Amino acid sequence: MASSSNRETSEKKANEETVSVETLNKPKQVTIDESKKNTQNDIRKLNNAPELSRTAVDEHELETDQLALSTSDENILIYDTTKFILFNNKLKQIKELEWKEYDPSGILTIDDLTYLSCRNSYLILTRSYIYELNIDKFEMKLIEEFSKKDKSGEHDLEFISITAHDEHIFIAYADASAITKWTWKPTLQLVNRWTKSKIVEETDQNILSIRTDGSHVGLLIKGDKIRLEVFDFNLATRIVHHLDVNNTAIMLTSLANNQWLIIDSQQNQLLFINEDNKIEKRQNKDSSPLNAGRLANDYIVVKCQKPNKLQIFKLD
Repeated sequence: MASSSNRETSEKKANEETVSVETLNKPKQVTIDESKKNTQNDIRKLNNAPELSRTAVDEHELETDQLALSTSDENILIYDTTKFILFNNKLKQIKELEWKEYDPSGILTIDDLTYLSCRNSYLILTRSYIYELNIDKFEMKLIEEFSKKDKSGEHDLEFISITAHDEHIFIAYADASAITKWTWKPTLQLVNRWTKSKIVEETDQNILSIRTDGSHVGLLIKGDKIRLEVFDFNLATRIVHHLDVNNTAIMLTSLANNQWLIIDSQQNQLLFINEDNKIEKRQNKDSSPLNAGRLANDYIVVKCQKPNKLQIFKLD
């Protein structure tokens, strides 16, 4: 897994049209996803930013400070050293799989993980490939369809972040060059593709993280500043526009109901964005957060460094 500084890739030339702020605020697509019209009201909303300086409910020491983490309601998957480790919701280790993929510079390229509930598996994203890790057999399989580019010249594009809800999958490409939406039912197929000019601004450098709660899609974007943009599930309407956050933020986490958590490991901060788009900051004094995920309805899992550990906290 690359460190947070390696989440960005070198610049690539792109022939993209200039986009104005007015254009950015206009809907780009009119299709409606019937299965996502209702907000997940059964998922409890948060009233305050999680307080992580208190005692954790459970804690597990880790060997490294790699970023990769994803959660379901029942378990947690991380990448630590050169292996995937699956924990239950009490941080008891269940399974382990040794696995490596290096880029030409010799850096491990496990850049992002997401849970795919329709298959009870995790998707593993590297720079060039996406793999499926089945929870029951704990076996890795290359998903070749994701690597078949749908337009000429895209063979040089690299993946940067991935997120899923039910059978739907969103993938962000390096240099903020594109976002794709896929569905796994009835078979894995491409639903839509948005180029850079349709989603972000010409001067944007990268999409640091993409996340969905099943009703919204959030993007943590690096441009002149780092900001949060939130769309509906079809990327047709922009719900949150240009919400500037810390310029050292590295990771986005969905908390459901258009609530978000942004991780800033350099400032030792968690930034909680509520459904009214207000930012509340919490300073973590004990360690530096790297990544986080919601576990069931009342808990959050945080991966930390200094020291390296995995912690579970009960939400207020």
